[in-house]
Amino acid sequence: MNKILYILIFSILPFSGSNAEQDKVEYVIKPQFDHAGPFSEGLARVKIGDRFRYINKEGQYVANPQFDHAGSFVEGLAAVQIGDKYGYINKEGQVVIKPQFDNTGISFSEGLVHAKIGDKWGYINKEGQVVIKPQFDYARSFSEGLAAVQIGDKYGYINKASFEK
Repeated sequence: MNKILYILIFSILPFSGSNAEQDKVEYVIKPQFDHAGPFSEGLARVKIGDRFRYINKEGQYVANPQFDHAGSFVEGLAAVQIGDKYGYINKEGQVVIKPQFDNTGISFSEGLVHAKIGDKWGYINKEGQVVIKPQFDYARSFSEGLAAVQIGDKYGYINKASFEK
């Protein structure tokens, strides 16, 4: 019994109390944001007030605080919302696909992203060109050349290769 008590006390002891080294935190970028997302492709989205912008790992701003919402960078682009429309920016903070869509997927996958125009979903490429016309009630990202799409209350899959001819 004494042996068990001895083991319990000494196994808990290293985790109790305060260790000055463990309590010391060195900030790379000091706390200053109302919201901060993870870094992706070297940039992170941050929110100041009611606007989003991006910072690099040194805490330097990359884009002006003009976005109502912003996503993470994937395949070199990030989704942004300005007003009630969605578009995409590059890592320099330049708008490369004008906010013109009613909604979009979070990120490009296999060079395409699903985009909503009116009440239907289709797919656009990285130049913002519609490559699969809006015809679906909902659409998901491509993965392994296929994407789930919804028509009515049923889902099926489309093949990206059939639209690239």
